[in-house]
Amino acid sequence: MDQIKLDNLYKNSIILDHCRNPRNYLPISKIDFSGSAVNPFCGDEIHFNLKLNDQTIIEEVAFEGDGCAINLASGSIISEHIKGMSIESVGKFTETFRLDMQTNHLKSFDCKSEIFVLYDVRSFPIRIKCALLSVSALENLH
Repeated sequence: MDQIKLDNLYKNSIILDHCRNPRNYLPISKIDFSGSAVNPFCGDEIHFNLKLNDQTIIEEVAFEGDGCAINLASGSIISEHIKGMSIESVGKFTETFRLDMQTNHLKSFDCKSEIFVLYDVRSFPIRIKCALLSVSALENLH
């Protein structure tokens, strides 16, 4: 039964679309903040670059990654989600999303948001780190 659930997770159309056609995968010209994270157990990695406007709002996001479909889809989905946020809001988002992923809390995001599909990963504790690698990179912004 768990294998069927895992297979269904990897067949999820939103995850597949973001993995095969990642958003914000092109480099940006000016980088104000960057952050990276690596999962030493499997070798997955992800890198974010952010460009802010004059009001410290994220104007452009670029990410690149290597690894499993969950890691790449998460990077793509999260890169779309944070565009237009302030750096402070990104910090609040990462804290909330991490808490939601590590508990049964589901009140933080609208179920119509693509980010909601990442909650399905919680059924597979070994894959949660894959979905959270993007959050770790954003927590390492400098």
